Amino acid sequence: MTLSEDLIGEGYTIEPVAEEDLEQYIKIRKKFLKPFVDQYYGGWVEEIQMIIADDLFHRSRKDACFWSVRLNGIITGFLAYKERPDQITDVSVTLSESGRVKELLDDFLDFITRLSDETKKPVLLMVYQSAPFAELYGEHGFVIYGTSRTHYLMSYNIEDTSSMGDYKNRIFAEGFRKCV
Repeated sequence: MTLSEDLIGEGYTIEPVAEEDLEQYIKIRKKFLKPFVDQYYGGWVEEIQMIIADDLFHRSRKDACFWSVRLNGIITGFLAYKERPDQITDVSVTLSESGRVKELLDDFLDFITRLSDETKKPVLLMVYQSAPFAELYGEHGFVIYGTSRTHYLMSYNIEDTSSMGDYKNRIFAEGFRKCV
């Protein structure tokens, strides 16, 4: 993945996530997700969220394309996805407010949709219904194929989504291809 010339010119870079990024990941994840957890799940429970964050960080480092977004060397967010044999999943964007969120999300979605077009693999993702940039996914060609109590279930580059109602199959799918 590459960033736009404008973002690079402002000092933005992306780098593979390292073990020492865990503390920043937890901090940025909390700031980014706490409003959604409070809204949809009845409140942020620090102990539970720390366990989830630690587990997700280490699993993502092991089996996903997982990058830190940096502004002049300081981590401002994280991007991740998994490329499986038949689809691209686990697309995750966690950005602090101190960055150019819309532009970074635009670049990441451009990358993900290009990867989908090149590999002929659909992209499946979930976006919180109240996320401020939920409409941006639609601008990139994603369509809503279902909803949960909290999320829009969205797809890109797939014609028939009728069998996608049960998304457990994609969550527990095996196999993936490392970052491109």
